[in-house]
Amino acid sequence: MKNIRKPLSILLTALMLLSCLPVLAFGADKINVKLRIEGLDACLFYDDVSVDSGATAYDVLVAADQSSDSLKVDAYVSDYGSIYVNAINDIKAGTYTKKGWDGWQYHVNDVDPYVAMDQCVVSDGDSIVIFYSDEWGETGFVYPTLSIKESKVSFTCVVTTYDENWNPVSSEQNITGYTLLWGYGKGKTKELTPDENGVCTIPAYYYTNGEHALQIVKNADNGLPTVMRYAPDFTVTVEDADMGFFARFLAFFEMVFTAIRDFFASMAK
Repeated sequence: MKNIRKPLSILLTALMLLSCLPVLAFGADKINVKLRIEGLDACLFYDDVSVDSGATAYDVLVAADQSSDSLKVDAYVSDYGSIYVNAINDIKAGTYTKKGWDGWQYHVNDVDPYVAMDQCVVSDGDSIVIFYSDEWGETGFVYPTLSIKESKVSFTCVVTTYDENWNPVSSEQNITGYTLLWGYGKGKTKELTPDENGVCTIPAYYYTNGEHALQIVKNADNGLPTVMRYAPDFTVTVEDADMGFFARFLAFFEMVFTAIRDFFASMAK
């Protein structure tokens, strides 16, 4: 019996350690979250980020900062006890408007959580967009809804105002004054401007069936973005383009005419 006790004690110890493994493994579970950071005029980061289960949106930002040499995050604890993101890549909150309401905002799965980043717990597969705006200030900020049909591209947004009793009043409006970047060919981009109603007509040469990259850009005079940009890999699929011979001929003629016009316009400058 004396010789059996030692092996038996070792066995019991091993079983106790094994019983702890599921708890340890659970605590180390990883989740993947898609993170996109939109600065003043460009996307600063767009990738999947791996964090521990139970992580917050701020934890995702910190993990991205630690893994990427292209990011520099500055944050501090606010007077309310939550983390406040003060600057990303030296784009500092409150420096572009007189009232200083501009700064870093964020959405999770296209919804504003209405809590600080360090108080928003994320789940596997969530999508976080951190963006710089003056949403509640002078320039405003809107979220575009795309409409495209027969080479006509337009965007609408929901604008909310408040009456004298502070009751919200929402209405759908056309977005005007933006710049449309339309992808065609192999990585080429055509820059287009809409008419006064916000409708942008894609020339026939560029409006072909298949996938096209698309981006909307609109900034205030002080450089602040006033429209949420789409992700860098955002595409639309065209299925109603006229691909007949006559349409192709007109499209080619249109392309040549536009190229000649742009050439002489640049020479005149």
